[in-house]
Amino acid sequence: MDARHKAEHDDLGFTAQQPALAEVCGLCGMLGGAHWTDEAVGDGALPARQAKLRRAALLNRVLGFYRLRVDDWQGAALAVHGPTGRTELADSLADLWPKAEAAAGRPLDPLDPELLAALAERDA
Repeated sequence: MDARHKAEHDDLGFTAQQPALAEVCGLCGMLGGAHWTDEAVGDGALPARQAKLRRAALLNRVLGFYRLRVDDWQGAALAVHGPTGRTELADSLADLWPKAEAAAGRPLDPLDPELLAALAERDA
């Protein structure tokens, strides 16, 4: 966390006794900062582009059950494509599920027993 963010966090009452709040600031995310899930992309294990493509492939394993497809969109967002051709752009993983529901045109349940069974079958 840079000095400017530390000062802002201190002004808001975040302290060293609250490391989780200081490390993942919702206010920073709302103001356009990178989402915390994007911080690990390109952390040295994989180049950033390769890591984002791997993330999209993993998301496709889950969302494919709902006839949805995810692509990395110019490294800046995730494009969620629905079965009818509708496309939604998700800014982060936090934004992905509501956009997937919009693209599908219905609520989606990540704990759907049929989805979990299909994922378990693929991994077997």
